[in-house]
Amino acid sequence: MESKELQNIEMNDEITLSDIIQILKRRKWLLIATFVITVALTLVYLFFIATPTYEIMATIKLPKSSGMSLSGAAALVLGGSTTSPAVDEQIEIIKSRKVLGNVVKELNLLDYFKRKAKNSEKVELTENQVIKKLYKDIITATSKKNTSLISLTVALDDKELAYKIAQSVIKNYIEVSKELNKDENSYLYDFVRQQLPIVEKELAEVEAKLQEFQKTKSLMPTKEIEQLIQSYSDITKQIVDTQLAIQSAEAQIAELNKRISEVKGLAKAQSYTPTSPQLEQLKKELSQLEVQRSSLLLKYTEEAEPVKDVEKQIEIVKKMINDELNRITSAKVEAQDPVLSELYASLSKAITEKESLKAALQGLQKTKNDLDNQLSKYPEIQREYVALQRDFTVKQQTYTVLKAKEEELRLSTAGMNFNVPVVVDEPYIPEKPAKPNKKLMLAVGGVLGIFLGILVAFLREATDQRILDKYQLTSITGVIPTEFKLPIDSAKNTEAMKELYVKLFGNNFSHEKSNKTAKMIHITSVGRINEKNSISYELSKFFSALGKRTLIIDTTGDFSNLVDKSKALSFSQFISQSDLAQYKDMLYFVIKSKDDEPYVFFNETFLEKVNLLKDTMDAIMIITPDSDSAEAKYFEDIANSSVVVIKPSISEKPKLLFGSLLKNVHFVWIDKK
Repeated sequence: MESKELQNIEMNDEITLSDIIQILKRRKWLLIATFVITVALTLVYLFFIATPTYEIMATIKLPKSSGMSLSGAAALVLGGSTTSPAVDEQIEIIKSRKVLGNVVKELNLLDYFKRKAKNSEKVELTENQVIKKLYKDIITATSKKNTSLISLTVALDDKELAYKIAQSVIKNYIEVSKELNKDENSYLYDFVRQQLPIVEKELAEVEAKLQEFQKTKSLMPTKEIEQLIQSYSDITKQIVDTQLAIQSAEAQIAELNKRISEVKGLAKAQSYTPTSPQLEQLKKELSQLEVQRSSLLLKYTEEAEPVKDVEKQIEIVKKMINDELNRITSAKVEAQDPVLSELYASLSKAITEKESLKAALQGLQKTKNDLDNQLSKYPEIQREYVALQRDFTVKQQTYTVLKAKEEELRLSTAGMNFNVPVVVDEPYIPEKPAKPNKKLMLAVGGVLGIFLGILVAFLREATDQRILDKYQLTSITGVIPTEFKLPIDSAKNTEAMKELYVKLFGNNFSHEKSNKTAKMIHITSVGRINEKNSISYELSKFFSALGKRTLIIDTTGDFSNLVDKSKALSFSQFISQSDLAQYKDMLYFVIKSKDDEPYVFFNETFLEKVNLLKDTMDAIMIITPDSDSAEAKYFEDIANSSVVVIKPSISEKPKLLFGSLLKNVHFVWIDKK
């Protein structure tokens, strides 16, 4: 029997939607309190704790063509075709150490963050830490879907500084992009522009000295002097042209090394200079031949046989140098990669050209030295004049060549200006902070408060052992209780007593004496509930009014507060006397007194007398203290039915289990309302 009851109780543990609604109703004040506290804390955070963050935004458009395409070796060797750059790559450039490092230096952010630190005197902040902070917490760069646009965001609590950081990032990013987009012509153009002011200044100084000489000293130059000056002019022009060609070759070699590194997937460009004993020997031979050629040109024209013979030897040595370079670089190519093979071939050709130009420059320098030796044979005044005229001619020639080269390179690099990022939306200072979004945060706090309230309600429901409402009792026991209202009196609870009467005796409301055995009713409670005695007393009066001879046996002793003790028997008197004292018509009381032994009802004589009274009484009501008490356990066996009284916030679930296991149990619910 007990195991069946336990199974029924376990089955009732399944939670339904109506159970959830009832739980939320029971815990509504806890839910409301949690919601209000969460919203209040959110408001406190928003208005008193949260630091407003301003977001400075800008949009950058990437160029249609910036960066080298590695789609084909031929395109790379011939100068490279350009394609749209990887957006992710550009984002990394924006947040690179090179860009952010310049931003930190320009705006003196190291000192700013030191001052902002709580213990500014003790904090040891480095530039790398500031760059890391910018990268992780302050600067965000994201791509806009299916476009070549990058959205730059700078988030900081100081909107003025955030605006300056955004401007500095854009400026430095564009400068770095220009640097990365440079080819050999760009590098040469920069070199020429650097040299022009220097040469122009030197030319002005030499010209001033020459004019001063002509004013103070009278000299008529001879044909030999004029020829010598012309030779200086020709040699100087050749030297300048050769130097520029060497500079261009070096830039081309650097660009090829960069491309080789890109193909190999290296993070940094690697410089590679092939070398071997045979190559060094060939370089010396080439240098000697160029010197020989320069010397011959002083005596013969370029069409002369001696000059042509030397030029043929020079071409042979150049080819040998190129072949040796190809042999050395071919060993560097992994797995016969055609792109690398062609790049290395171009690198060999560029190095050969550079070595040839260096050899030619040595020959020109040798010729110039020979001219200097010729000049030393003339008188001092003529030497001075020639030196001034030579320097003036040299500087003039150099300036003319550089100026012409600058214009040529300017035109060739004009397209580079289209390969730099363009700012579409300039950064601006917003009026309101972007974070925290007060409306959104408040809405989130409200939703969070509701969920937390529900969570707290369910946690409290799981940990709270008290029974709080009639629905909870019904869901646990599966029985609808009889509801008594406070205060407990017959006028207010007539319908409840009728309902309980029917549950105990059926629909027999006859006043006639029953011939059946007296109904043994065990009345107890889940927890110490004083109203249990009042309910028992009102029931006894109701039964007696219906003509039921009713005996109340109170094992708690609490009935002494409800009835006249002089008209009731104690347990000791009940055992010793043969007759019952009638309290009023059809109603008798046996109440445990202070003089009775603690467990006098265990006395066999007591049980015998109770059994004898079954034939004369219609109802015997035995009142015990609690459903888990020893008295309740004892009288459960002799009772026909049990009435268990439940009171909200007093009765607990574990003790209800004992009451649920009683024989023919009926529950009484005390409604506080």
